[in-house]
Amino acid sequence: MNKPLKNLALCLTLGWVCWACSPQTVPQQASVIDYSYEDDITKYRPLFEPEQTTEKVSNEVQSNSPMRVSFDVSDKLNAVIDSMVARNDSLGVISGYTVLVYSGNDELQAGRIRNRLFDLVPEHEARFSYKLPTYFVKVGQFYQQIEAQALYRKIRNYYPTASIVPDKFPIKND
Repeated sequence: MNKPLKNLALCLTLGWVCWACSPQTVPQQASVIDYSYEDDITKYRPLFEPEQTTEKVSNEVQSNSPMRVSFDVSDKLNAVIDSMVARNDSLGVISGYTVLVYSGNDELQAGRIRNRLFDLVPEHEARFSYKLPTYFVKVGQFYQQIEAQALYRKIRNYYPTASIVPDKFPIKND
């Protein structure tokens, strides 16, 4: 490229940079807008007159009596509750969550992990189960998954493969 063309390009670039960096002028508004508004709308409002009542103030103590109602539902409610109790007794299990610490084919390893859990979390019972061909070691019984989080964090430090899994627990009749 020849020298005059380079100088022209340099001057145009420099001019464009100066123009782009110059402060922009914002047009100023000469007049101030008045946003205040007043209008009397009382003629459109409805008029309410307070009722004139003559109440006698008495200092007498009145005795309370129970209300008599014609829509007593206690018998129907008791029948529904009894049917729910009977249905729950027939189910025998409830859905919940537990912490699965081990699942594998090694019975000896599953037993070691269960015994170690007795020392790590003595407040929870570690359960050992076998479903052909896998051994499971689970600990804790929780209704909600969030309830199991504290125990899961505690166990995860020792067993990183632990996880929270859905489970079914037997209902204990008291």
